[in-house]
Amino acid sequence: MSFQFETFVVGPFPNNLYLLRDDASRQMIVIDPSIQSDAPFARAKELQAEGYTLQAIWNTHGHLDHVYDNARWKEFFQLPIFLHQADVFLLEHLREQAIWLGLPPAENFAPDHFLNAETDLKLGAHAVQVLPLPGHSPGSVAFYFAEHNLLFSGDVLFQNSVGRTDLPGCDEAALKNSLRTLAALPPQTRVLSGHGAATTIGIELRTNPFLGFLRNGV
Repeated sequence: MSFQFETFVVGPFPNNLYLLRDDASRQMIVIDPSIQSDAPFARAKELQAEGYTLQAIWNTHGHLDHVYDNARWKEFFQLPIFLHQADVFLLEHLREQAIWLGLPPAENFAPDHFLNAETDLKLGAHAVQVLPLPGHSPGSVAFYFAEHNLLFSGDVLFQNSVGRTDLPGCDEAALKNSLRTLAALPPQTRVLSGHGAATTIGIELRTNPFLGFLRNGV
């Protein structure tokens, strides 16, 4: 199969950083360049030496741990950054947030393109649907490869959990609506989250305690 991805667990929060590639077109995408992304950065350089071209940075949302290394990847690989406009406010104090967490100051950056439901994204010949999923942040999105039953969900849905709603811009009611959107996907859809292990929509609908409102038809 020409479509492949690699998962890297990085940083102090452990974040999942995803490096996607299409062997037919020799194109690559990075999702959420997180804190301490040296290993995937080196892997991307290795693939570049093999003839692959990194095309873009796709951000699921604007929280610090998911965008911390954006500037580094953008500068070295000359990449456009895709982020939902509603999360731009989260970028205004990246340096201060990093220092507050005891991290080196994060480099500032600006998105080059804003994501929405109509954004036309592809990796080679593989189409991806952008699913706006506000709640954990106003501009949270997921990247859905329907042909591969594959969803990169950011911090909206995790194995046995969901995104927190106690941060600036969070909205519990909006998150519930976003989870309803995900519940409508095929149950075999594999969910690759911003943190933690992979799961499926079907498993989470059956077992996730935070999705009880869906099982109860609320």
